[in-house]
Amino acid sequence: MFSLYLITDGAQPAPQLTAAVAGALRGASAGRVAVQLRAKQLSAGALHDLALPLLQLCREHGVPLLINDRVDVALAVGADGVHLPAQALPLTAARRLLGERAWIGVSCHDARGLAAAHGGGASFATLSPVFDSPGKGPALGLPRFAELVGAAALPVLALGGVSASEAAALRRSGAAGIALISAVFGAADPGAAVRDLLAAWDAEH
Repeated sequence: MFSLYLITDGAQPAPQLTAAVAGALRGASAGRVAVQLRAKQLSAGALHDLALPLLQLCREHGVPLLINDRVDVALAVGADGVHLPAQALPLTAARRLLGERAWIGVSCHDARGLAAAHGGGASFATLSPVFDSPGKGPALGLPRFAELVGAAALPVLALGGVSASEAAALRRSGAAGIALISAVFGAADPGAAVRDLLAAWDAEH
């Protein structure tokens, strides 16, 4: 299981997004990091064209690439899996199409979602928002996050307002890893941000 799950900022234009991912991967370690391509505003064709160079970058660094929501695009480009938000294709259908070896992540916000993700064959879940995150509803907070993770039967990644300063506390709370958007793709140096995040996560080991 990877320690860092880097979710792209869908508001970035394609050239800027590609450059940001390339920068972030300069700080990555194979087996420690995964990338989710999330660009909801793009058509299937535009997402396909963006995914191809990102997949090449990820392959060069030994990092899996997951596509947000679009199982068809993941299949078309040969991505390593998908991440399924609410209202996406049913998890069991995605697993049937992608096969047992694919990474399939699911967005969850409560115990019922985590149980459904496990029952449907998800590889992991993101649980959010752990901390205050604009527009994402009330934060779970560390005690509730730890309670939910402790009862979950699959790896859970913390998402929502996460930065390097919370990495140690989240690992102590049972998180399998941390999922980030702005902490990496909003940083002046995404590669340095990834290195700092990995160091913060490892400090608790």
